[in-house]
Amino acid sequence: MATDEQLKSYAESLPPIYREILAAFPRIEPARKQGFGLAFQTLSTDFESRHTGFTLGEIIQACQALEQQHIVEIKHRIFAYPTQLGERLIGVLTGQHTPEVLVPELPSPPA
Repeated sequence: MATDEQLKSYAESLPPIYREILAAFPRIEPARKQGFGLAFQTLSTDFESRHTGFTLGEIIQACQALEQQHIVEIKHRIFAYPTQLGERLIGVLTGQHTPEVLVPELPSPPA
């Protein structure tokens, strides 16, 4: 597993579109929990309002490249979900560490 220092160096070497995508997760959904994703269209709307210059097509292609490196997982062809590596990179890039989803175990109903 990569160290935080290695991840920081890697994050700094990423082209802007990848840094923007990863930083968007906590910016768009500040209360987001680990493993929660965003739709490509949500990313596109955020980028458009921030005048980043990245189009929906570029966002989709960049997310596909992130998926190939196991940084995000694309589900239902429209959602990007950070993997554990992606969550660590988001933390390195933004300084915000996303909490895990913790819910109590559901008891079995009576028979």
